[in-house]
Amino acid sequence: MAKSSKGIYGKPKKNFKLISLIILLLFVCGASIFLISNLTGKQKVNEPQAIPNQENPLPSPQTTQPSASATNPIAQAAVKAGVTSSIGRINQIVKFLTTNNQSGAYMFPIQNPPDEHVFSTSFEIITPDNAIIYATANFFPNQDTVYDTVEYVNKGGEELEKTVFKDLKRVGILKKNIIALDGGAVKIFLMPAGSGCIVIKKEIVQ
Repeated sequence: MAKSSKGIYGKPKKNFKLISLIILLLFVCGASIFLISNLTGKQKVNEPQAIPNQENPLPSPQTTQPSASATNPIAQAAVKAGVTSSIGRINQIVKFLTTNNQSGAYMFPIQNPPDEHVFSTSFEIITPDNAIIYATANFFPNQDTVYDTVEYVNKGGEELEKTVFKDLKRVGILKKNIIALDGGAVKIFLMPAGSGCIVIKKEIVQ
C-alpha cells in the first residue's frame, strides 16, 4: 500500500510543476500583450489629426502647410519662393478672383526673408462675357490682404450708382469726379473715363 500510495502522489507533483510553469508563462505573455496594447493605444491618441474648421474651410497657415497639389498655381509659386505664413489667404483670394475666368498673373520680386515681406501680384482677368479686369492683391505675413479690381464699363458713374450699385451708400466724391460708395467690407470707386467709367473695387481682408 505504501508503494502504491507513493506512486499515486508522485505523479501529480510533476504535473503540478508543469501546470504551474504553463500558467506562469501565460501570465507573462498576457501582461506583455496588455502593456504593448496600452503603449500603442497612447501613441494613437496623441497623434495629431486634421480636423476641418467649419467656420473657415481654409487650412490655418500657422499650423498647416497645404500641399502643392491642393493649391492654385500662384500659391504653388509662393510656396516654392519661401512664402508660407500667408499661403491660406493667397489660395483664398486668388481662387475668388480667377474661378470661372481666364487669367494671367505677374508676381513681383520677393524680398528676403520671403516670409517677412509683402507678397504682391497683378492679374489680367477675362470674364465669360469677355470683360477685361485688372486686379492686384497684396498679401502680408500677418494675414491681412488687400486686393483691388479695375474694370472699364461703358456707362456713366451716376448711371451705375443708380442701377448696378443702387443698394450701396454714397460716401461722397473724393475730390471732383470720383464717386465713392460703401458696400461694407468692399468699397467701390467710380471714375469717369471717356463715355463710360472705370469701376474700382477694393477690400481689406483680415
